[in-house]
Amino acid sequence: MKRTIATLAVVLALFAVIGCASKPPTAPPPVTLAKFEILQHKGTTLGVAMPPAWVEAAINGPKAVEKLADYKDMFVVVVDVTGQNLDGVNLAASRLNADTEISRYLSIRVKDTFAGAQVGDKDKIETYMERCVKSVSDARVSGFRKATDWWVQLRWDKPDNAKAFDRDEFRLLQLYTVDKNTLEAQLQKILKGEAANEPKTPEKQRAMDLVQQSFFDGF
Repeated sequence: MKRTIATLAVVLALFAVIGCASKPPTAPPPVTLAKFEILQHKGTTLGVAMPPAWVEAAINGPKAVEKLADYKDMFVVVVDVTGQNLDGVNLAASRLNADTEISRYLSIRVKDTFAGAQVGDKDKIETYMERCVKSVSDARVSGFRKATDWWVQLRWDKPDNAKAFDRDEFRLLQLYTVDKNTLEAQLQKILKGEAANEPKTPEKQRAMDLVQQSFFDGF
């Protein structure tokens, strides 16, 4: 009798464990997202309802802008400035060193291109890649010009009070462009210059040559 009771207790305990394990996980609490409304934008006074195509494309990054017909033969950089009033963002943008921002973005793009390069001996040219990225970051790339800009005024609402708002904010996007051939010539000069300064072995030279030949396929 005692053995039967003990066995029954074990079985009940197992059912309890299985029951707990089979219960669906508790759903996480819903996340309250910040809400905003657009009060006005650059085209409001002209009766333009939608932003230009490049602004929408810029949400997915500069490469998405470059796929547009108007920019198919260009490389682009988008400078993004945020502030509490329109005069402030325009002043901040005018004080920004566009050359510095462009070089910073290009160095990131060069680094990403190296990372995705199809080179079997990539480990042999690690220092070469690092030197190229630094040189691009330090370089003053010529040929870029400010093509256009767009601003928007946003009102951020407090999620817990529909009648109150948190703050107004202006966001300014500036589009800088450069002809592809102009930029590629400057970057190729950097790639070849750093290759000339790099201590070489035959394997390293082949890897550097391969990177240079196919660099702009993934750029």
